[in-house]
This record gives sequence, C-alpha cells and structure tokens, in this order.
Amino acid sequence: MKRRCPKCDAEWDGPERIGAREECPECAAFLHTCVNCARFDPSTGACTLPDAEPVRDPHVANFCEFFHFEPDARRRPPPPEISERSAEKDARRKFEDLFRDADS
Repeated sequence: MKRRCPKCDAEWDGPERIGAREECPECAAFLHTCVNCARFDPSTGACTLPDAEPVRDPHVANFCEFFHFEPDARRRPPPPEISERSAEKDARRKFEDLFRDADS
C-alpha cells in the first residue's frame, strides 16, 4: 500500500496498519501520532472519538487502538497556536504582573 509521510512528503510502500513505533524511512518522523490519524480534529487538537484517551502531545507517537493513518494529514489546516505551554506562560505573566511595582 502506498504511504506518504505527512512531515516530509516522502512516498513509500508500507503495511496497511501503522505500528506504534513506525517511522518514516526518509525523515524518521513517527507516523503513529494523533496528527496523522483520520480521527484527529486539528481545530480542537483532540480526537473526535469520545472513548479515546486524551494525549498530552498529539505530535508524539502513542499506542492508541483507534489509530487510522490519514494520508492527507499534511493538507489539513494547522491546529490552533494556543498550547498548554503558551497558556501556562500567559497565566504566569499575568500573575507576575499583579505583583509588579507600577513604577517599574
């Protein structure tokens, strides 16, 4: 079965099922990730299936049993820019601003 890497766009013949630790033969990117799954919704950054366990980083390999490789994942719109880290940094900055001297 023809496969195409969503990261580097390399094409190769691959198995029908993508293993949890399978990598692209060209760029070594993990393929069994949420962002490469047909059930991933980039607008929410989460799986569309209610039974799927949430993952911390959808770009990292995982062992989700619902994974279905999406060959057109590269053509999807990117997920929102707000991540847990940026939200945490923003909250920390706002908290620190509360205690900052008004003259400084």
